[in-house]
Amino acid sequence: MKTISLRVDVDTLEGSLTGIPTLLRLLDKHQMQASFYFCFGPDNSGKAIRRVFRKGFLEKMRRTSGPGKLYSLKTMMYGTLLPAPIIWKRAAAEMRAAREAGHEVAIHGWDHVQYHDLIDRKSRQWLSDWYAQAHEAFEAVFGVKAKGAVSPAWRCNDTTLDLQEAYGLDYAGDCRGEAPFYPIVKGRTLQTLQIPTTLPTLDEWLGLDGRTPEQVNRDIWDLVREDALNVYALHTEVEGGALRETFDAFLAGLNDRGVRARTHADWLPELLAANPPAKEITRREIPGRAGWVSWAG
Repeated sequence: MKTISLRVDVDTLEGSLTGIPTLLRLLDKHQMQASFYFCFGPDNSGKAIRRVFRKGFLEKMRRTSGPGKLYSLKTMMYGTLLPAPIIWKRAAAEMRAAREAGHEVAIHGWDHVQYHDLIDRKSRQWLSDWYAQAHEAFEAVFGVKAKGAVSPAWRCNDTTLDLQEAYGLDYAGDCRGEAPFYPIVKGRTLQTLQIPTTLPTLDEWLGLDGRTPEQVNRDIWDLVREDALNVYALHTEVEGGALRETFDAFLAGLNDRGVRARTHADWLPELLAANPPAKEITRREIPGRAGWVSWAG
């Protein structure tokens, strides 16, 4: 049987307040479960403007009709012209609603934009505080410790992997790749299993080589393999916003094809039983995404 894990990244306040409820309705409609990963700290979306100088960023904006289509003007001003709101203090109820609906909940981070853009420039202390604040906020919202975490933009380095190891997570998802593995950092194999995202995302392939939203859906359905790790990442701001109808059709297509959706946590025992190998994490550029991502092997 073909199986897929739906990884829902929640990056912004808007995505938390409006995108989570939208996705919960769609998932309930199609009777599917997903894994929700929340950013808890300041929404500094406006600071992402510095990515304009990154290779491929302007092309991606052109293909997806610009940030104004996927993100509201207010969101694009947070952290610059408007103060950066602390997401969990405004959206704790929406976050808890995901768990109450039967979905997995875990950590995406504290300050998404600062980590995404400046990970290699930040000190170990800054990164340590970043993790600590995210975990503290998760406990404040859900009353338990987090068992999983996925990094913003599939980016990590030796320092982040080392710091994350101390939290004793069941798994993490900090990279792209093809199969689960244990990361090697400076010759040491870590104990936190990495579950990489294996499939392209809608915003990466939309407009790439002229693809329409419907064509992206068809292409991704065709990539889902039997007896393989199929992890599809989506965003509350995108699939729970302007492209919600495309995601609605995507879920319907999965059901039509008999693809079973399960959470990372549900799939984990089988992934562990397969005795995943140890691999080093490298970096590469992938089609449709501006800048590098961490890659398994």
